Amino acid sequence: MNLEVSQLVATFRNILHVYSILEKKPMDLGVGTRVYLTEIQTVSMIADNPGINITNLAEIMGVTRGAISQTVQKLAKKNLITRSRERNKKEINLGITPIGKKARDEFNSRMKDIFTFAEDLYNEASEDDRLVAKRLFDAIYQNLRAKI
Repeated sequence: MNLEVSQLVATFRNILHVYSILEKKPMDLGVGTRVYLTEIQTVSMIADNPGINITNLAEIMGVTRGAISQTVQKLAKKNLITRSRERNKKEINLGITPIGKKARDEFNSRMKDIFTFAEDLYNEASEDDRLVAKRLFDAIYQNLRAKI
């Protein structure tokens, strides 16, 4: 591996490391309870897919039904989501509460503040640079998904 690629890989690994630290640190999003990154991502996914069931949510998020069921229980206890049986008695459908919406909005606001620089950099890049960045991120994502 040449030096530039090695440095790029090292930077990416540093990003993953910092991200893993953020995943383990609960955030105060102004809703009276601390929320983990995985939890707020789950709330966001439910908000984007109102009425989604646990099986479909697990598929979309790339986790097991058991893992998503545990997260859903925690989110319901924190009053961030709702669970109901709207479609049939076997299927649990999910929605977000007003508190969940507030937490999601606060999280999105923080992410926008954090990643505004990336949008500026992207807008300044040439079309070729944008395509290379997109191909690189897509390739990394597909490679990592294949390892799961």
